Amino acid sequence: MKKQLPVLILSGALACAMALPTLAAEQAVPISAPVSAEETVANPGYVLYYGTIQQIIRDENGVPTQLRLDSERYGEYVMHLSAETVWIDSGNRVQDDPADLAEGEGVYVFHSAAATLSLPPQSAALAVVRNIPMDAGCAQYHVVEAVSQEGETLTITTDAGTLRLTADGETGCSTYEGGTFTLSQLQAGDRVMAWHGMSTEQEAGTAYAAHLMLLPGEEEGDTESDQVLTRAGLVSMLHEQAGAPVVNYAMQYPDVDQSADYAEAVRWATSEKLVSGYDNGSFGPEDPITREQLAVILYRYAQSQDQGFTGAWAFPLDYTDADQVSEYAYEAMCWMTMHEILGDVGDGRLAPRDTVTVEEGSAILAQFMEQLEG
Repeated sequence: MKKQLPVLILSGALACAMALPTLAAEQAVPISAPVSAEETVANPGYVLYYGTIQQIIRDENGVPTQLRLDSERYGEYVMHLSAETVWIDSGNRVQDDPADLAEGEGVYVFHSAAATLSLPPQSAALAVVRNIPMDAGCAQYHVVEAVSQEGETLTITTDAGTLRLTADGETGCSTYEGGTFTLSQLQAGDRVMAWHGMSTEQEAGTAYAAHLMLLPGEEEGDTESDQVLTRAGLVSMLHEQAGAPVVNYAMQYPDVDQSADYAEAVRWATSEKLVSGYDNGSFGPEDPITREQLAVILYRYAQSQDQGFTGAWAFPLDYTDADQVSEYAYEAMCWMTMHEILGDVGDGRLAPRDTVTVEEGSAILAQFMEQLEG
């Protein structure tokens, strides 16, 4: 079963077009929001968050992989960065280089509308906007839903049909890589950054684009719905939920680099006996995790929180493939299905040996934490 994840949806066209003196302390955040943080609009699949960088997690090559942010209005948030995340210098209308990204910097992040229920929430960053001018014309992330041409004017429908951007011969057209394109090349499905003002009362839902930047297309298989969750990935997510504790524990896995961004999470999970590695002594951080492996790790954490089965217990696994559940995972799978954290994947199957995607893992972990806190 999957549980729908609540998300805060904020129209980028509205938010970025308003002046924001109250958030000046967060640096480069000129927008304000008489709009409530709980107000929702039609979901275009992406959400605007603005705030200040509290921590930058980088890989062994110094490339940012995660941003931990805080906002006076929206609270803390964790943004996961990937090769698909675009970096925008809004003031100069060009691709940005995140090499000089610094803690304390104010940024806009357009992120996936699918977010975990964790505290803080986590989501995949689609675009990070820096060098934000203090005016209404900052860069906005949009996905083109439809285009139409009338004379010299091109109309782009976006944001789940709630916004129409107009462009003409005066509109600047550049590509993310630094080249140019023509308006006639735009088509449904394209991703763009648009520099536009807010719509007027006379033309609600319509704005003129002074500049458009055509972004690279998303590669198939690179979304959270397709990415396979790894053992290190699950442990990192659970470690974050536990408050990211730092422990003094000698970790001996030969395949876990002590400088890896997931190393502290693996150290913690091992010290808490949530994981123990394979018989050959390795941990397998990049190995895909199965549903029953996920169940065991989460169940061990539940037991550490004084939950789980106690004394004599019995719970039937009424699934057509229940005999495929490994002996070591049986108790965990019973507890997880009893609380409806795991369940039927179709045709009455529990699929204990199937792998889990990042999106599925996030949803399962959210339900698991709800159970513990409930």
